[in-house]
Amino acid sequence: MQFVSDHLVDQIIEGDKTASVANLGEVDVAEDEYNDALVVGERYGVYDSTLNEKCVIRVTAMELCRWDNIPERLWRGETNSSADEFKDDHFEYFGNPDDDFEFVAYYFELVKDEK
Repeated sequence: MQFVSDHLVDQIIEGDKTASVANLGEVDVAEDEYNDALVVGERYGVYDSTLNEKCVIRVTAMELCRWDNIPERLWRGETNSSADEFKDDHFEYFGNPDDDFEFVAYYFELVKDEK
């Protein structure tokens, strides 16, 4: 899978980033050869911006979340210091969501660092 920046990949390798998010209708969709549908228990290669595999993660859990109730384990896993900071970081990503907006959080563990 790919993340929006190499900085996020570095955070995964360092063990700081342990969570991410997906739009509700996109979690079970394979986008391309680098972005598969997400399944709990599966392992995924994490690619940098030049499509080099940098590490492998295993999805350990997924949960349905609402914009007006961001779980602490999500905002901490996203390396944020609060739910409000998480909202600031993801407001544009989710297209200016309202309080009722639902999305999927997925949690993961680093299985193997740089190849």
